[in-house]
Amino acid sequence: MKIIRTESLVPGNVTEGEYCSINGKLLIAAGVTITQQYIDSLKRSNIYELYVKDEHSEIRKIIDSDLKNIGELHIDQRSENGSNITEVLKQLGLTVSGEEGYKQLAESHLVKGLDRTLNMGRISDRPIGKAMKNEMQQLFISARPEQYKQEISMSYGLALNEVRKLLTTLAGGSKIDSNKIRSIVESFMKTFVIDHNILLAMSTLKPTPEDYLFHHSLNVCLLTVNIAASAGYSEEQMIQMGMGALLHDVGMLLIPKSIRLKNGRLTNDEWYEIRKHPLLSLHLLDKLVSLPDAIKFITYQIHERENGTGYPKNRPSKLIHAYAKIAQIADIFEAVSSPRIYRQAYAPYKGMEMLIKMTRTGLINSELVKSFLSFASLFPIGSLVQLNDNRIGRVIAANQTKFTKPLISILTESNGQILKPEQIYQVDLSTEIDIQIVRSLPFESVSKDILQGF
Repeated sequence: MKIIRTESLVPGNVTEGEYCSINGKLLIAAGVTITQQYIDSLKRSNIYELYVKDEHSEIRKIIDSDLKNIGELHIDQRSENGSNITEVLKQLGLTVSGEEGYKQLAESHLVKGLDRTLNMGRISDRPIGKAMKNEMQQLFISARPEQYKQEISMSYGLALNEVRKLLTTLAGGSKIDSNKIRSIVESFMKTFVIDHNILLAMSTLKPTPEDYLFHHSLNVCLLTVNIAASAGYSEEQMIQMGMGALLHDVGMLLIPKSIRLKNGRLTNDEWYEIRKHPLLSLHLLDKLVSLPDAIKFITYQIHERENGTGYPKNRPSKLIHAYAKIAQIADIFEAVSSPRIYRQAYAPYKGMEMLIKMTRTGLINSELVKSFLSFASLFPIGSLVQLNDNRIGRVIAANQTKFTKPLISILTESNGQILKPEQIYQVDLSTEIDIQIVRSLPFESVSKDILQGF
């Protein structure tokens, strides 16, 4: 448990978690606005320290879903497109399940080849060429007619269908043209160079549990190219990273649904089945002709961690490809911000807060998280927030290094009145000294239209 001094509480702040006494008694619930009366009451009761749960262990639980209980491993032998999983696995040379199958994959020739490249330092993963962020423009709200926003939404839907088709085909053991993956990323890049904020907003679209993997892959792609641009990478490098992000979870389609969509704790064997998926992804990508190794490193290392606590190989920072480090951040943020079978979605602010905490514990790269913040803000673009005067707004743009002061479109007035589209107006928190965000709100608090206010 983490100790919080009573004197450090700030009136007006909203609690993110529960504050308890040393013996576990609840003193202040989550979501409560701290008042001076609360603080005075605690002091009168001689309570000078409060306790909150250890955040690091909670984050690891959320990110890795490492929940193990005794249970029975039940395998559904049909893949997403009806192919027999056992046959596809045999094509990959995998004949054993559970921990032994995991070890078998981890020692395959493909994995060893990438490991040799990393160990010898023969990788080029730093920004090379013309930085895309110097070429980018940004549309203002007045330049986004309703038809334009509808076309953006439609392009997302079309891309999602294409991702679903390509990933299920690949997971079924068939070859696909890597140019089809590239064309999806390139289509978004055309929008990205003139309006990256609207793509960040589109990445907040959330799926049904059964459709999670395809939405997740597409959203991680959009987030990855944003982080890469902010970090100074070129257009070609961004395209490669986007392709890797789209493909990174294809191996998960070979994990039985009974495990992947399980609403409960995973057994030890089931956990090893989940940990196989980046290795399975790597083997499936071997069917793509002329696929750059950089893309393979993303699928292989997206679940590694800076301090060597990730999987599949527990690699430390120096042996993790930089492209994978960027995709890691996008993958984590998208995962915690999306609903899962076993939990509700976390508010985007909470997802960003988790990334910051993970840098402090050495799990992910702090400079790349700063790059993400500069494009998305602490209250990510597309999210709903409540201001200290009770107005509710949607974050529509970041303010560079002023991470807590984004540009907001006001959707409701202080009295709760919902504004009509033509009444919506903007507030730049970087210039409004007395106005601040007090809490992040669920996506559908005001409207289901995620582009309202853009």
